[in-house]
Amino acid sequence: MNRYFIEVCYDGADFGGFQIQSNQVSIQGALEQAMATLYRVPISLTGASRTDAGVHALQNFLHFDTHLEITSKHIYNLNALLPKSIVVKGIYKVPAQAHCRFDAIKRSYTYQIHSQKDPFLEGRSWYYPFPIHISALQEAATLLLSNTNFESFSKKNTSVNTFDCQISKAQWVQEGSSLYFHIDSNRFLRGMIRGLVGTMLHVGRGQTTLAEFQEIIRSKNEQNVDFSTPAHGLYLSSIQYPAYFQKIF
Repeated sequence: MNRYFIEVCYDGADFGGFQIQSNQVSIQGALEQAMATLYRVPISLTGASRTDAGVHALQNFLHFDTHLEITSKHIYNLNALLPKSIVVKGIYKVPAQAHCRFDAIKRSYTYQIHSQKDPFLEGRSWYYPFPIHISALQEAATLLLSNTNFESFSKKNTSVNTFDCQISKAQWVQEGSSLYFHIDSNRFLRGMIRGLVGTMLHVGRGQTTLAEFQEIIRSKNEQNVDFSTPAHGLYLSSIQYPAYFQKIF
């Protein structure tokens, strides 16, 4: 039995999320269906990051085990079977003990906002036509680096053993009328990034002070957080693995 990682990117707009659900079309479900059609046997996939409904990914990974011979030609075959909104970028043979979720050491996300109406950004970026003080936004982002407990920014209908996250990067970048929030961490909580973005925007608009934002982090109370940020502006941009994977990917 061999283990493989499969690298994918996708537009999440047409899906009810990444993980298989009984009443929703999912990224994982579409991939398993395409693989069952190609290989003529059911193949169970394990995902590295379970993005929410409507969230996009520039890079995500899954792994699977099989006795079948897997070749690079199958990348083309799978893409021919998959909907246009999902693309297989690579299939990699990995050590039998490799785990796409638990071996990941860093995940990177980007949230995109635009301030001028643009039909080409519809469904890809959040139209937010309000004046924002970028310096205040960045000061709020910098505060994240000195905190580790983000219970306030976790939706409660989730089961986790800890609310600790080691954020190594939190940065706002403006490019023309677009504004990007880049964040790296060893792990993220459910709803965490959208909650961070929505709440930091209150700081950027002068509705919340930096001291109040710090207190929201320390409060461990999700009722203080703005989770209304839409999913379509959020992208899982990359997943990083230990050095020994570099020879594989």
